[in-house]
Amino acid sequence: MSEKEQMIQEASAAASSEQAAPSPGKPAAPKKQAGSAKRRHRISSIVLTALVLVGVIVLNVIASTLTDRFSALTADITGSGIFNLTESTRKVIGGVKKKVSITFLAQRKTYEALDTYYKQTTKLVDQMVQDSNGFISAEYVDIVSNPNFVNDYPDDNLSTSDVIIRCGKKYNVLHKEDLFNFDLMNNQYQYITSSKAESAIDTAIVKVTSDRTDEIVLLTDQSTDSYSYLTKVLTANNYDVKAMEIEKADIPDGINTVIVFAPTKDYSTNAIKKLNDFLYNNGDYTKSVIYISYRNKANLPNIDEFLAKYGMAISNGLAFDMDSSRQMSGASAYSAYRYIAASFASKLYTDNITASSQTVLSDYARGVAAVNEDITQPLISYSANSGICPFDATDDWNPQDYIIGNVCIMMQGLTGNDKAQSRVIVSGSTEMWSQTIMESQFVNQEYWLNIVDTLNHREDNSIHLEDKVITDYSLQGISRQTAVVVGIIMFAVIPVLIIGAGVMVHIVRRRK
Repeated sequence: MSEKEQMIQEASAAASSEQAAPSPGKPAAPKKQAGSAKRRHRISSIVLTALVLVGVIVLNVIASTLTDRFSALTADITGSGIFNLTESTRKVIGGVKKKVSITFLAQRKTYEALDTYYKQTTKLVDQMVQDSNGFISAEYVDIVSNPNFVNDYPDDNLSTSDVIIRCGKKYNVLHKEDLFNFDLMNNQYQYITSSKAESAIDTAIVKVTSDRTDEIVLLTDQSTDSYSYLTKVLTANNYDVKAMEIEKADIPDGINTVIVFAPTKDYSTNAIKKLNDFLYNNGDYTKSVIYISYRNKANLPNIDEFLAKYGMAISNGLAFDMDSSRQMSGASAYSAYRYIAASFASKLYTDNITASSQTVLSDYARGVAAVNEDITQPLISYSANSGICPFDATDDWNPQDYIIGNVCIMMQGLTGNDKAQSRVIVSGSTEMWSQTIMESQFVNQEYWLNIVDTLNHREDNSIHLEDKVITDYSLQGISRQTAVVVGIIMFAVIPVLIIGAGVMVHIVRRRK
């Protein structure tokens, strides 16, 4: 290399060295460090966001798993709890100690697509399965793609909307009419008005798992009132109800309870003898008669004599109660007779009633008086401001003139010996055992079943019939209290949590 070329190379290197050197008093910017900090912030944000998303997903999976495993953790936010099991069902499920299968005859999605009520049924069955300690199972068999399944049920005319409850060799097929109540729209289109699926499945479970079915005789001689719902309640609780006329046939052997339902005309002396012989039971007693009175005036001298033998007499008029707090029908001319909240006058048959309001509802009841207090016991009575309005009272009658106080509308009479007794229970009202009242919030149905179960020496495992109505498919159907809670969570708690998370992220970034 020439001397000239060497001088040029040295000058170029010196110039490059001057360019690279920092200016005096002005430090160079740490470009690599600044870029590294930004990358760390981005990575932190991404990691934090990912952790939040993973946390939400994990919590959702845990919540879903827990609610699938434990039905008690699910929440029914509807005001009426239409997707929750009733206490009656929980008792039935808790008493099942045999393997029971609930078979739907379609794929689950297909079955639930039929109607919201069908989906409600599958949800209730899910809870039954979860709460049964492994004794109840549910399965879905598509009989369209598996037509051979119906060969085991040649006489049942199965369809895809049916449900089969089976325990061993015993089974019960529930058709859609058994599961739901229907009505016609414009007399053409059938639609579901309410569900009775829960009660129907309860009934079927009891029938296929029970080792006993008690028979009850219901005497319909001279009766004009409807006893269909009373029979329905008894049948649902695995009683075999035999309606018959005592004037035409004898009471079969093996019967523990006879119901005399609202006769409007008198029984013959022969029919009364059959009742007395039934209660006497060849000196062994232990039998029972439930007499439900016709609400209007009737001339029944033989029946009156029969009741008097067991210490009771039915009033010649309707019971009324002037206590406005007991009048459930509001201000009307019939408030003192209709829908009266009556009290238990005895603890008999009330042990298993767990409802918060232990009140029965009476309607158009006749009073029941004791003619022999040594062998009778009041069961249900009105208030101290009650009395009897005679059937022949004129329109200008004054209630204050007829108040006698604590009018009894249901009473029990006994007969027997020191070892055993037979019972006669008299109810002054037929309406208090009607569907309208038995399905109300009052405890008439529970009380009735307690009486019948006790008379037939059964333990409490009764099924309370109750129709469930889906009145609204939207959140407008939830209760006011639930709506407030949901509103606070949606419009206060969640936004505050989101804002708080954002503030925390901002603080972390500023500090870094």
